[in-house]
Amino acid sequence: PQDDESVGASAGTAAAGRESAGLARTLWRFKGVLVKLGSGAALIGAMRAGRGVLLPLWAVSIGISDANTALIIGIAGGVDFALFYASGQIMDRFGRLWSAVPSMVGLGLGYLVLAFTPDLPTSVQWFIGVAMFMSVANGVGSGILMTLGADLAPREDPAPFLGAWRFTGDAGSAASPLLIAAITSAASLAVASGVMGVLGLIGAGTLVRYVPRYVPRKPRATA
Repeated sequence: PQDDESVGASAGTAAAGRESAGLARTLWRFKGVLVKLGSGAALIGAMRAGRGVLLPLWAVSIGISDANTALIIGIAGGVDFALFYASGQIMDRFGRLWSAVPSMVGLGLGYLVLAFTPDLPTSVQWFIGVAMFMSVANGVGSGILMTLGADLAPREDPAPFLGAWRFTGDAGSAASPLLIAAITSAASLAVASGVMGVLGLIGAGTLVRYVPRYVPRKPRATA
């Protein structure tokens, strides 16, 4: 007979297998929305994760000291946090698009502008301005992924869909630093910033196309 430890290990392995199979089945079941609107969610995750990677590297590349870099990014983070409540108000009063699309357009433009500033004599000032602008853009979209997930999830059994939805956003977040590193290694940090900017605008277009298709004009409350 098996002892308690081996029985527990077998049960844990079986549970992990069921969870993995459940994710695969859910991804297939909801493949339509996850491929279309989920690609927008992945790009949102990529834009956000990329900002946390690219801005510190950019500061180092233009000669900003460690202390000043930390100060600038810290203030930018405070601006981002301060807009969390405003983002919820925008989504509830005007709709999800009015939060998601301006956020993605702002992040995309921030990356694009940054790509053209490294050799300017005012590159430090541009960096500070872009960092704050991107924080405002990101803050306007605070909570959009969770809100869209709640809008899209089936009422009777939302958990599997929410797990798959989170997976798409996390996939973008995980891929973004790898993409930035690869492009920087092959070309330059400015090129990486430009590519991220283009992806941000593509993400905005994806959201404009698919959010109205999958999310009702008056989505259910998310309180």
